[in-house]
Amino acid sequence: MVSLYTAFKLNWNRALNLIQNCEVCGQKALHRALDLGDHPMCDDLVPVGDPRIPIEYPIQISFCPVCRTAHQMFQIPKRTLFSESYHYRARHTADVLKGMATLVDRCEELAGSVKDLTVLDVGCNDGSLLSIFRQKGAKTIGVEPTGAASDAIAAGHTVYHDYFSPEIATKIVAEHGKPDIVTFTNVFAHIENLESVITALRTLMGPQTLLVIENHYLGAVLDRYQFDTFYHEHPRTYSLTSFDYIARSLGASLVSVEFPARYGGNIRVVMAGTPRKNVGGLAPHEVDESDFGERLAEMGRRIPLWSKGKRAELLEVVSRFGPLPAKAFPGRAAILVKLLGLDETMVSAIYEKPGSMKIDHYVPGTRIPIVSDDDFADRPNKEAPLLNFAWHIADEIHAYLRSRGYAGEIIDLFSAEEFDRLTASHVSGG
Repeated sequence: MVSLYTAFKLNWNRALNLIQNCEVCGQKALHRALDLGDHPMCDDLVPVGDPRIPIEYPIQISFCPVCRTAHQMFQIPKRTLFSESYHYRARHTADVLKGMATLVDRCEELAGSVKDLTVLDVGCNDGSLLSIFRQKGAKTIGVEPTGAASDAIAAGHTVYHDYFSPEIATKIVAEHGKPDIVTFTNVFAHIENLESVITALRTLMGPQTLLVIENHYLGAVLDRYQFDTFYHEHPRTYSLTSFDYIARSLGASLVSVEFPARYGGNIRVVMAGTPRKNVGGLAPHEVDESDFGERLAEMGRRIPLWSKGKRAELLEVVSRFGPLPAKAFPGRAAILVKLLGLDETMVSAIYEKPGSMKIDHYVPGTRIPIVSDDDFADRPNKEAPLLNFAWHIADEIHAYLRSRGYAGEIIDLFSAEEFDRLTASHVSGG
């Protein structure tokens, strides 16, 4: 039984949405899988000098054994999670832009060409994906609730500055007709009300519409122990079985299933409004996801061992060098920061690319400042190793640091191999 005290112990302005039934298939018997404790929202970035302390919300993950979907048991309202001041911009991450380019290429393969087609990107952020489509001759439309909409508008795209809903879908169809392609890139997990999303898509999708969804894959989360993807912005983490159920609820067919490497392991599905031949990737029955529930619970049992071991190793390094500099603050790093108890006595600052809106803010729940890479040369304690918080794109981060002349030791904040090493006693029963 979930204690309501866990969810309502602070005087929040809005109650959290407690998920009791599976939002994908309706299953009522969800299994409690893991509990990461209470965390601040990953984008609750307090300006440097502001004494405000972010509110912490529970992260408890339940699992549906029928459609194999992982759920946030307590969902934060969308207007709190994705406010006008949201700081993330896609254009600052090369790995994200590369993944977007491959998605557009795949759409061209499926559609023959995207020239003169109408593409709708839901959660378009700063318009980076739409700009790649436009380079191929597509007509571009976006939906974006945060302040990033102004960046997409400035880039020349038609943007509905609002949350995705059946009402917005109706308006888009009335003003532009049914789009030829609808895309969700790591956004399908962000929208809190899945039933509303399905209703909106039924309005948008015509017989020839292609629905392209790319999202973090639960199988990759389990393979690489990526529990840091369970931050509040992801109400659901999907399996292929999940998308099979979603396709059926839309009356659509799965025409392509692939597993890109982006974000440490994604799933990309393409659905069509009318039945079509599967033209790429795997069918649901070809992927074995039967052990996902067991593996999720097992990972949850091992996380405390990893946290204890990793913190001890970091404290040993800090004892020799003092507070360490760090590179990059992706949203998922907020989970690791809290679980490891990192603060300004262990991390002196996190360096971000110039122009990032995260600069001059504290890491959520700490007084660790986020500063510009332009200040890196003036960092204190230049002999100290550097922590890489964006461990899931380690190759990109390492190459970037070396290109800027950093020759010191880089310590990735997480790796699957290290998780195995630090939790070996649990696996072996020792």
